[in-house]
Amino acid sequence: MKNTTLLILIFMILSCKNEIKTTNIESDATIETPIVKDLRPLKIIEPVKWLTEVKKLTETEYELLITAHIENGYHLYSQTVPETGPQPTVFIFQEHDSYELVGPTIEEQGPSIYDSVFKLDIKSFKTKTTFKQKIKLKKPVTKTIVAEIEYMSCNNTNCLMGYTDIKFEI
Repeated sequence: MKNTTLLILIFMILSCKNEIKTTNIESDATIETPIVKDLRPLKIIEPVKWLTEVKKLTETEYELLITAHIENGYHLYSQTVPETGPQPTVFIFQEHDSYELVGPTIEEQGPSIYDSVFKLDIKSFKTKTTFKQKIKLKKPVTKTIVAEIEYMSCNNTNCLMGYTDIKFEI
């Protein structure tokens, strides 16, 4: 019995039109009102664009460069922010037995500026900044290193959480 009821419910849902039916209490006549859909395409706002580059230091050591190009009017937060502040920029490198990270991801010097959204002094970057991560190859067969970036960028009125995958070709 439960399966039959479930099938009927699914059939009813799938066969419904995008309409709202209301009853006029005075005349008991049914009025059908279509749902108005906004047909404009959604605009995805990505104020930070990421580029990668590889710099060979020795036969087994490389420096991975991650450059953030930040749209005018926005800023990108540092890897270290106050506890009650915004989401910091975080780099998550995919673990692999063919290489190892050497030290932490290093960021450029940047000013700590009063942020009106969080009401704190926070280190952030405008226009452009580069992060650097050193690696050491354990096996010479390494071709691609993959990482993820989680970050927050803000302007004077709102903040956006960002996430992107990046790759480095060795």
